[in-house]
Formats: sequence, C-alpha cells, structure tokens
Amino acid sequence: MPVVQAYPNGLTMGQGNSNPSGGLRTEINGWTSSAVRRHTRFLYSVDTPRLTGHGYALTLTVKNLPSSADDWKKAREAWIVRLRRLPGFLRLHWVTEWQKRGVPHMHCAVYFEKPLEIKELPTLLWVLVCEKRGWTASMRSQDSKPIDGAAGWLKYLSKHASRGVKHYQRMGKPEGWEKTGRLWGKIGDWPVELPIRAELTSSQGFRFRRLVRSYLISQARMSGDWKRVSYLRRILKNNDRVISQVRGLSDWVPESVFYNLVECLDG
Repeated sequence: MPVVQAYPNGLTMGQGNSNPSGGLRTEINGWTSSAVRRHTRFLYSVDTPRLTGHGYALTLTVKNLPSSADDWKKAREAWIVRLRRLPGFLRLHWVTEWQKRGVPHMHCAVYFEKPLEIKELPTLLWVLVCEKRGWTASMRSQDSKPIDGAAGWLKYLSKHASRGVKHYQRMGKPEGWEKTGRLWGKIGDWPVELPIRAELTSSQGFRFRRLVRSYLISQARMSGDWKRVSYLRRILKNNDRVISQVRGLSDWVPESVFYNLVECLDG
C-alpha cells in the first residue's frame, strides 16, 4: 500500500510502512539511505512561517584532512560552544559532507534574534578553532551568506534535501577514518510540524507519482534546468520491474499544488 507523507516543505512517498522502527544505534560509517531519509524529513518538517530571526548559510572548510572523525567532532563541538555564546543565538542546523579531495566540510544554517554586526563572526570562530588545532583554514575559504526569509530557507532546503546517498559529497568516507560519526544535527528551537499521512491504493499511488513527476518537470523547464529535467524523466524508471513498481518519491511541492494533485486522484 503506497504511503504519502506531506510535510510543510515537501513530501515523501514510499511503499508500506514509511516509519520503520529502528534498532540499536551502531557506529556511523558514512551516509546511508536511512540517514539521508531522516535528514530530509527534518528539513521538510520545518514550519517556515514560524522560522523567526535572521539566518546565515555557512560553508566551513579546512585545508587538510583531520586525522580522525573524533578530531573533526571535537572541532565542531568547540565551534558550536563559541557560536552559542554570540548574542541572540536561536538555532543551528549542520551537515558534514566530503569535498572531491576527500576532506570534510560543513554546511550550516544558523539563526540569531538580530542581524550580526559582523556577519563573518561565525566563520571567524571556525578559523580560530582550526588554528588552535594546527589546521589550516583561511577566511577566504569560508563562506557566509544571509538567509533572506522564507525564500532563503527554501533555497537552503532545496540544496540539501535533493542530495541523496549517491551524491559525490556523500559517498564513502575520508581515507584513513575508521568511522565518520554523526553527519548532521540540529540545535535550538526549530519550529516543526508533523506530516499529513495518507494511504493510497496502488493505482492511486502510480497516478500520484506520475502527476508529481509532471509537475516537477514543468518547474525544471521553466527554470531552464535541463539537467534536472533529464533526471526527472528517469526518476521512476528501473531495469528491475519489481523495484520500478514500488519506487518512491521525495521532493519539494507547494502545499496548494499537493492538495490539487490529491484531488485529481478522485477524478
């Protein structure tokens, strides 16, 4: 039985039970499908109209590969301690990915009650944390951009929610690392909403997938993103006929469009 879960900022669709119970937590050794799924669901669940404060999208890098995941974790935690001391800190989302050369970097969204007088302060704190550990991290290699309201958050969301486990920045782990540790996290007051869950018949599920794909293709064409158009045309195809029949979807669709598509299923 296909299951659709509509979040404030996106939807996920799968077959059968879409919330399987988890077992004991084991050592984390890179991005997995389940980790990507949990991360995406959090991003989708954020209630954008209640996302108060002034946000900044950060990219934090380091020149050389830290010796272990534990060293990377300690640097991240030391940076977060300093970040939370800044006036008006509200919330933080962070995600670790790999550069092409195998070195980790972080993408972050951080919110404060008021705009920072020096918007580079969060990145400066990262540089200081790295220097304390003897790592090379220049200010020129860091990035800080304002998140302008709801549109800015949706832009940040679309960038990170679209990256699956096979994205090059999430494949494998750095050479020499026995494990990777946690690869994403959130701190502070994040306004979220539970998804609206619906069970469809198989025929409704197949039709809904096709409607969503058609909508996404039309949006990609309008934006001139022909690479995404090519990807979307193949999104439901698989050489394995059985897998093709149960393939799910996970993407951003406006709430009004979602309800219109659902109404079409009764037609």
